[in-house]
Amino acid sequence: MKRKTLLESFIVHNNCLKEFFRIMRISLFLLFVCMCQLMATDAGAQNAEIRISQNSMSIRQLIKEIEAQTDFLVVFRDQDVDVNRIVSFKSKSASVTNYLEEISKSADIGYCLENNYITLVPKTKMIARDKKTITGKIVDMSGEPIIGANIVEKGTTNGTITDADGNFSLEVSENSTLVVSYIGYTPQEIIVTNKSSFNIKLKEDTEVLDEVVVVGYGTAKKKDLTGAVSSVKAEKLSAQAPRNVQDILRSNAAGLNIGIATDAKADADLTVRGKGTLSAGSSPLIVLDGVIYEGNLSDITPEDIASLDVLKDASSAAVYGAKAANGVIAITTKKGAQGKPVINFNANISFAQSASQPKILDADGFLKFRQDYNEGRNSDEYLAKYPQIFVNPFKLQGVDPLVWYNYDQSIPATSVTDKQLETQWLSRLNLLTPEINNYFAGRITRWDDLVFQTGLQQDYTVSVSSATEKTSQYYSLNWADRDGIITGDKYTNFRARMNVKTEITSFLSVGMNAQFSSRNEGFLKCLWEQMTMISPYGANEVDDLESPYRRNPTGMDPVNPFYDNMYTERKDLYQNLNAKLYAEVKLPFGIEYSLNFTPYYSWHDYYNHYSSEGEKWEAIGGASVRTNTKQFSWQIDNIIRWKKEFAQKHKVEVTLLANAEKAQYWSTTAEAQGYTPNDVLGYHQLQSGSVQKVSSDDTYQTGDALMARLFYSFNNKYMLTTSIRRDGYSAFGKKNPRATFPSVALGWVFTQEQFMQQTNSWLNYAKLRISWGENGNRDIGQYAALAQMKSSLRPYIDQTGNIYTISQMFVNTMANHNLKWERTAAFNFGLDFSLFNELLSGSIETYVSKTNDLLVKRALPDVTGFNSVTANLGQLQNKGFELTLNANIINLKDFKWFASGNFSLNRRKINSLYGDMVDVLDENGNVIGQKESDDETNKWFIGQDPDRIWDYERAGVWQKNEREEAAVYGCQPGDFKYIDQNGDGIMNNKDKVFQGYTTPRFRWTLRNEWTYKNLSLSAVLYSYLGYYGAFQRAANNYSFPDRTSDYDFPRWTTTNPINDYARIGSKNIGTNYVSKSFVRLENVTLSYHFPKEWINKFAIQSLRLSGSIQNAAVFAPHWNFWDPESGSVTPRTFNLGINVTL
Repeated sequence: MKRKTLLESFIVHNNCLKEFFRIMRISLFLLFVCMCQLMATDAGAQNAEIRISQNSMSIRQLIKEIEAQTDFLVVFRDQDVDVNRIVSFKSKSASVTNYLEEISKSADIGYCLENNYITLVPKTKMIARDKKTITGKIVDMSGEPIIGANIVEKGTTNGTITDADGNFSLEVSENSTLVVSYIGYTPQEIIVTNKSSFNIKLKEDTEVLDEVVVVGYGTAKKKDLTGAVSSVKAEKLSAQAPRNVQDILRSNAAGLNIGIATDAKADADLTVRGKGTLSAGSSPLIVLDGVIYEGNLSDITPEDIASLDVLKDASSAAVYGAKAANGVIAITTKKGAQGKPVINFNANISFAQSASQPKILDADGFLKFRQDYNEGRNSDEYLAKYPQIFVNPFKLQGVDPLVWYNYDQSIPATSVTDKQLETQWLSRLNLLTPEINNYFAGRITRWDDLVFQTGLQQDYTVSVSSATEKTSQYYSLNWADRDGIITGDKYTNFRARMNVKTEITSFLSVGMNAQFSSRNEGFLKCLWEQMTMISPYGANEVDDLESPYRRNPTGMDPVNPFYDNMYTERKDLYQNLNAKLYAEVKLPFGIEYSLNFTPYYSWHDYYNHYSSEGEKWEAIGGASVRTNTKQFSWQIDNIIRWKKEFAQKHKVEVTLLANAEKAQYWSTTAEAQGYTPNDVLGYHQLQSGSVQKVSSDDTYQTGDALMARLFYSFNNKYMLTTSIRRDGYSAFGKKNPRATFPSVALGWVFTQEQFMQQTNSWLNYAKLRISWGENGNRDIGQYAALAQMKSSLRPYIDQTGNIYTISQMFVNTMANHNLKWERTAAFNFGLDFSLFNELLSGSIETYVSKTNDLLVKRALPDVTGFNSVTANLGQLQNKGFELTLNANIINLKDFKWFASGNFSLNRRKINSLYGDMVDVLDENGNVIGQKESDDETNKWFIGQDPDRIWDYERAGVWQKNEREEAAVYGCQPGDFKYIDQNGDGIMNNKDKVFQGYTTPRFRWTLRNEWTYKNLSLSAVLYSYLGYYGAFQRAANNYSFPDRTSDYDFPRWTTTNPINDYARIGSKNIGTNYVSKSFVRLENVTLSYHFPKEWINKFAIQSLRLSGSIQNAAVFAPHWNFWDPESGSVTPRTFNLGINVTL
């Protein structure tokens, strides 16, 4: 289905704008060509040939020709150079240098070429630029030599780097200035004067307030921030072997919540400051290198990331408007540093094992499980009539084995063998023939040992980076190959990155950041959940082609975890290309213009075939599906920035944006089954299937935006940031295609006030911040506002009784022309502080946000012909508190201890829903008022958190003396007991009450880092407190206990009348909630940096060995079923890593 673009009035009808976009495309192509000319040198420019129209002309005319035909700019003073003087030239075609030499001889004018400038002066005023050779040594604050430090003569390309001992030698001009820099250290500028030898100490760049953070379409120093922004330096976490962006961010930013990974891909969800919506998307916006990123986080190589900034409050994120209601995560990748090319190699080898794994029943436990089940499901009268009927015949007490054997014999036996006794016992426990045979053969299978494995995970990254005064380059390749902890689970990803920026002229720079990935997610993990269902006496005979129990090891329901995958062929490939092509132009009056073009391509191939040789698909003759999807989107950002400082007190920065975007998606699916004569070729020959089906899906969307932001600072003490953005998006109703999102923020560094001077001894820095802003959420279906058409095949009978199958079209969804943006308005109050000479620093944040016009699917009465319609309804409130602390506890020469932690809480509440009013009755049934109605179906209640538990309240387990009372509710002793709140003998919604919450009430993290000389140790803890999860397996009624096995859980019996677990096969009419509060030791890392004097002889700049454990331990006192956070299988990973820089 195709919609009109929001820009149609311009793109379709405005020929001038069409021409503009055509020129833009050509310009971008030319910019790309320019970037490829990185090998051009100044010498080439000087020797560039120019042509003149005549052999005799004025110096002014020659200057015009030089500037027109080259990139040179000619500089002179009118009083020094007579540009009207006529000069004769030998040739009409020569190099720039040749023409300059001729006017030098004829007009007595001297010249100087430097970079792209030509300076003309009288020869009498030419100053000899004497050269001199200087030497020196560069060390850090502890006296260790710094290898590869950059020394550049300021304003030139003349430079060098230090050797393995930190020494350098360089020929420079008299009175020149040296610029000394190295990654992680504060740059220095040193005037040469009459010195020829230098000993230079570089200080580590630890000045937090001067850190640069991303603020949306630009950057700012941390001291100038007025919004809530958390920053994470990825390079500092490299030794922890992060697998993706989520691993870098986890536990490092207050208010940012990241789930735990459970499979080989290690993907995890992210939310910022809680979920601010009921049914629309809640993932934060991802910004990569300053532009909105449409791809998958798994396609970004962790080693390519330099820093991450989390924009949490509305004012920080408001510049992104329509996409920023759920917060923004801005990722900045690495770029080249000045100096010689640097090669970095990083390798991680990991071993992953299952953690927090509950025990499953072993052979003896399984037989006792079946005994307890059968005793629990039979009446007391039955068990009294047949004493110990389900007990092992060799453990009978006071019962004759022959009598026991004859309990269920139609013709009583006069004698019985031991094997007959055991066979009869196993039959009473519902064991089937293959299980009984394996019992006597002593064949016991540990299915958990088969479905779980130690996964080998490998991650390799190599990068090359360099930079000159004009060009910066960074290239990387990455290969990730990970086996999961479940047999068959696997994930591979090849990733490549290229970041290039070059200065074409003094006013024009162009660049490209490009990223490619090819990931394979088509590996088949086994059906690991079956391990609890197959009894230990069900054998794994999947490789025995003659066995009738290959798929069903016990001859009944449970399926062999590996069988179906043997007859499944799957290909699931994703290939993605994301790029940013940009140009930066310096205009007069300090104005900068940036043009970003961001194309994104994605291809997805999903091929799957279920072979007819497998039992499951034999009856249908095999089945195949083949899906090809392609996605292409682009964005264009036109950005104007202007920065100005007045009187050394007033700082002003203006940012303007005009944005346009378009996205298209194409998908085609072909299916076939019932292959004849066979399905050997599977999805390679779909036409062989007797039943075929083809479908397609194409989508199209557009958007645009205008944004303006103003930042003002007075004396670095008082700060103001305000912005406004207007967005348009094609998915909303035609009456509301656009929306406006404003914001304002104030900052006050009150420690600079005179009245705070007396606190300087302990309060080094403090800044108050207050902000308000609105953001939007547009994360809904692209055609949610439209009446969509759907087609399907329907039978049709004509007048003569002939039956036809025809395709019919019908309206599938109701249109809503009033559908508009979900809007979130938020206040944020913050305090940044530094105490005791930066021994302790941190921030405090408190916020309140309200989301209006929630995007929900509103149920419709059947008379409309539709089930629901997407509409704007209600209001949802979030409020919370965040605390971040950083402490330099010990900072000695050889030993350092740094700790950081954060604490956060978030509270949600529904303020309004549909607006439907209902009567409020008193205890006598009289109407005493009205209130807005709740939505019991979705468990949404006015004034309550959407994550509040509203359910039956459990009160233990029905005990043996409560049989009659339990029978009222259809239960029996051993079943979970729930409270009948109104005592009417019926369990319904009137008996449901508010209880705990399914999301954590409190979250905290703590990171400790210890460094002794070259040895570093770090440990990370995080905790979720005060929340509950459903633990239905405690009811012991999963699947069919007469056919399956289970986890080795406690269980209620008449001799073990516990209250937290039910009997086997119980009836559970409610939900059993258990506290999931936990503390996790997320990561422990030990790393060693080899001393430079050891590795210098091998021309190695740095060498680090590291070992780490991820998910080292978890403590959950009330939860004992898999991991409390994921509720499922979770890996514990042991990693060995090496990082080498040449």
